[in-house]
Amino acid sequence: MDNSWLKSIFPNKPSEADTILKKIKLQTAYKRLYIGVWIGMLTPFAHLIADIISSGFFSNYLLKCVFLTVFCFNYHYSYVIAPKSQQNAIISCLLTEVANSALVYVAMVIYPGLSILYSQVSCLIFVFYQSFLYPNFWASFFLAVKQTLMWVGFGFYYSKIASNELAVAFICTVLLIVLYSVNTYYEYLKDLHLCKSKIKVQRTHKNILSIVEAISDNVIVINKQGKLIFANNSAKSLLKDKQAEDYFSQTKYYRRYHDSKDDNICITTDIKNLFKHSLDYEILFGIIEKQKELTEWKGKLIEWNNQLSIILCGRNVSHLVKMEKESHENQYKSALLRTVSHELRTPASAVISIAQLIQSTESHTTENIERLEIIKDSCNYQLCLINDLLDYAQILSGTLKVSKVFFNIGALLKECAKIIKVQIQEKLVTLKVIEKNLPEKIYSDPHRLKQIILNLLSNARKFTAKGEIVIKGCYFKDELKISCKDTGIGISPERLCKLFIPFNKIENTLNPQGVGLGLVISNMLVKELGGNGLKVKSQDGKGSSFGFYIPTEDFTSNMTIEIAEENANIYVPSIYTKTILMKYEILIVDDTYFNIVVLGEYIKNEGLTFSYALNGQDAIDKVKGNRFSCILMDCEMPIMDGFETTRKIRDMGKMKEILIVPPIIAFTAHPCEIIRSKCLQAGMDDIIQKPCPIQTLTTTLKYWIFKSQGNC
Repeated sequence: MDNSWLKSIFPNKPSEADTILKKIKLQTAYKRLYIGVWIGMLTPFAHLIADIISSGFFSNYLLKCVFLTVFCFNYHYSYVIAPKSQQNAIISCLLTEVANSALVYVAMVIYPGLSILYSQVSCLIFVFYQSFLYPNFWASFFLAVKQTLMWVGFGFYYSKIASNELAVAFICTVLLIVLYSVNTYYEYLKDLHLCKSKIKVQRTHKNILSIVEAISDNVIVINKQGKLIFANNSAKSLLKDKQAEDYFSQTKYYRRYHDSKDDNICITTDIKNLFKHSLDYEILFGIIEKQKELTEWKGKLIEWNNQLSIILCGRNVSHLVKMEKESHENQYKSALLRTVSHELRTPASAVISIAQLIQSTESHTTENIERLEIIKDSCNYQLCLINDLLDYAQILSGTLKVSKVFFNIGALLKECAKIIKVQIQEKLVTLKVIEKNLPEKIYSDPHRLKQIILNLLSNARKFTAKGEIVIKGCYFKDELKISCKDTGIGISPERLCKLFIPFNKIENTLNPQGVGLGLVISNMLVKELGGNGLKVKSQDGKGSSFGFYIPTEDFTSNMTIEIAEENANIYVPSIYTKTILMKYEILIVDDTYFNIVVLGEYIKNEGLTFSYALNGQDAIDKVKGNRFSCILMDCEMPIMDGFETTRKIRDMGKMKEILIVPPIIAFTAHPCEIIRSKCLQAGMDDIIQKPCPIQTLTTTLKYWIFKSQGNC
């Protein structure tokens, strides 16, 4: 049940609105009194003059005395009342009682025929000077009783109300009391509502002003003459007691959609031109520069205090411009790294391929075999560095992808240990592999996990002259923990903080090789796999321990996910002899001639024939005039790249411009997932990464040749 009306009649404590309303009424009382006092002097004086003119000076002494008394009383109080005086309410009530008493006497005794008019005047005086002062129901009720009984009582006393009409008189008296009370109280409620609305508006205005003053943006309001009307704290600090026009005239202005500053146009010109538009029109002016601070300004045409004005909002964008510049630089660096890495990978791939070709086709002395191994190992090391650069570029650009499958984590640990064991044979170092609760298969990215583990083992090998290296794998509650502990030189506390800084090497004297990205990339890869990065514990001279956690799941938790066969081989039937393969021709599309030479040698050794094209357009022309069994397509080429060439060849097949579209295999130096996805979207059937073992290349070619012939 809603009892709010009861609370308004019986208030426990004056509200804020009541307190403010009381102050307003006290302030109003002075103005009402000022008017009332003058009326109180002029009215009896006019009556006195009129009575003297009509009745003479020596008659109606009593009436003249009443008029003089009222005049003198009001004249006295004209000097007593003062603005904001607490006595104004008392004076107002006192004047009301004096005026009512005088009016009752005049109406009942002197001019009984005009009693109706005097009663109305008394009613208005009561409302105007007394009832408005009291802010609750009971005060209104008692005042109504007092005002009514004054007239009714004198009416009975002077026999103006007939004694045989008591019932009617009683009803009229009650009705007057009720109407007086209700009218007075609801006038109070109306005033209270207006007061509450005013408080709400003031609070809203105060809150908005607090927000505007608190924000770091500069907010300025100027009129059509350019005069400053409003400025928040930030703007005041910026302007420093200057007018907005003076401040803007001392800045460099970079207009919107203009790359360079215009020395001939000031922002004030554009601001003034905004007044030519319609109300609520908004525009972004541009950026101004002062003392190396960049501020972006926009304006909107508004109405402020009934005059057309512009609100200007300026935001400091120095840090945003700096971030944007750094972002562009990072993008440029990433693009540069990708391009350089691609260009470095291409000749390295050719050298490895030539070395493999020489090893497979000729007999060599032991020395030459060792020399070829050195060539291959050196190129493979160069490719590892290139891969680090590519991974770092992909991580910076946010394009690094992980490919999760089920794989044997125990086998992966042993494989990594086997690779490192070969490298520590000449050292007094033992390598241990510890497996604890490892499931047969887990779900993660084996390539990235292997990359991280090999990096940790490689670092341990470099910095451990004697002692042991322990690689440990644990699995508990869908979480894999890998740790690598060594007894090497350790890391000092001041160097630990620089451990994951790009291009930083902990010990240049012991580790002059590399580009300083191994740990940085490993740390980022752990995060890509869902972990929180690498954790390091180390003491200078006592060794180090690197570890990480990644979320995963074992094979038994999800039997429906496809399992990656690490050692899967494509079965090639024995009927694929060189004699049969001689009828198949391969088209090699590559802009690097020595790549074509190497690939051609591989293909010829398998009994296949080949043609080549140095760009995409040349390849399209050859496809139109020849029937190839397969196409090896490079991705990066001049005139037309491999992606566009593949799409055009596919379109030629759809338009029946060629009878059969041969399988198209991408042969690219880009290892990232984005390039792989781009190749498949362009319509390529498979991807081979440069460099690749001869067996991988020939097996893939044979698979797609015979699949297209319907023999696979």
